[in-house]
Amino acid sequence: MFLIPRSKGRLVVAAILLALLWALPSWAGDETLDELLEQVGQSYAEGYLAPLIHGFGINTNTGLYHTAKIPKTRLTFNVGIKAMATSLNDADKTFRIVEDVALDDFGYPGETGKLVFEGPTVFGAEDDTGRVTAYWNGLPVYQIDGITSLVDLDYVLLATPEVSVGGIAGLQATLRWLPTMTMGDLGDLGYFGFGAAYAVSHLMPTLPVDVSVGFFYQNLDVGESLQTSATSFYGAVSKSFALVTVYAGAAKESSSMDVTYTYEGEDGGTPSDISFSIDGIQTGRGTLGATLNLGVKLNAEIGFGKLTTYSAGLLFGF
Repeated sequence: MFLIPRSKGRLVVAAILLALLWALPSWAGDETLDELLEQVGQSYAEGYLAPLIHGFGINTNTGLYHTAKIPKTRLTFNVGIKAMATSLNDADKTFRIVEDVALDDFGYPGETGKLVFEGPTVFGAEDDTGRVTAYWNGLPVYQIDGITSLVDLDYVLLATPEVSVGGIAGLQATLRWLPTMTMGDLGDLGYFGFGAAYAVSHLMPTLPVDVSVGFFYQNLDVGESLQTSATSFYGAVSKSFALVTVYAGAAKESSSMDVTYTYEGEDGGTPSDISFSIDGIQTGRGTLGATLNLGVKLNAEIGFGKLTTYSAGLLFGF
């Protein structure tokens, strides 16, 4: 059994966590996400924020296990860190929303037309600015500037410490947690999650593989305006060899974002409170991964769903 001194182990985990957090984008722009949202109404904000909930929602439901094997009577303990990256599509970089509106406020009383919200999303091109345009009979009759993106990204990144305890009646409990920290112009980020798993293979001892089922619930707060939550119910199967464990799984998952802020209004207009929710696009995934056990466990996996997600982990324990 590989053992690492307690003080040295804490230093190693802390150093890895800090390195991963420093690797995340600094989101260093002129305005924070909260300040940008205050300049636009609900329809614009829904399109602008969509890839944020898609990325963070999928990330938090990633890396929930690295094996399906959970002993029935032998205590297990693991502590380490998981890092996730969700690949964004080109379509996630821009948005376009069209609404039917009355044009009374645009100088065409009694007429109806189209109001078009379009531009870069929160993860779009940094040299572009969004716009809101009113159309009557296909002709633009009004236009104002929207807001810029926060940062141009191809991957949404997340890293979190993780601790798990198992081996009691085939059960395992896992906890994830990050203290609230400032992530540049993204604002303060706080993260908490917990889950439980059960080794179904104890009910079928002749199976040549290990099988488990589990669930996870997590929430992630971003700035003062956004609160996200994610839930996953999964099944996993694994096979252990001398130094490596290969595993696969399938999950039913969901994620959502609650958005609350005060819209300043146009040209010094009356401020209004905005509150709405956005559901994540991914409702299920398949997972393939492998864990290398050299005393220290190293694992890597790929998740297939609406978006592709990559994860890597480093775990110490027994």
